[in-house]
Amino acid sequence: MNEPDYIVIRPAPDLPPGFLPERENGRWYDRSTMPWASAETNLDALIRYDGGVAVATGRFEVRDDGAVAEVFELRP
Repeated sequence: MNEPDYIVIRPAPDLPPGFLPERENGRWYDRSTMPWASAETNLDALIRYDGGVAVATGRFEVRDDGAVAEVFELRP
């Protein structure tokens, strides 16, 4: 399977309340603007965010328009 064109940020279940700003929860990013988020890099961490790390989960979301995003979960 080809990797999707997008990634989406979601909070991990153990993330403290308020750690991830509401505007970032569910925000979709174009993967082409983040080459380090490619499956070919063999990295599972996308970004470091105020002491947390967004990690590829292997799960996917589909929007109403049919676009697919890989879920990256922000963990403490």
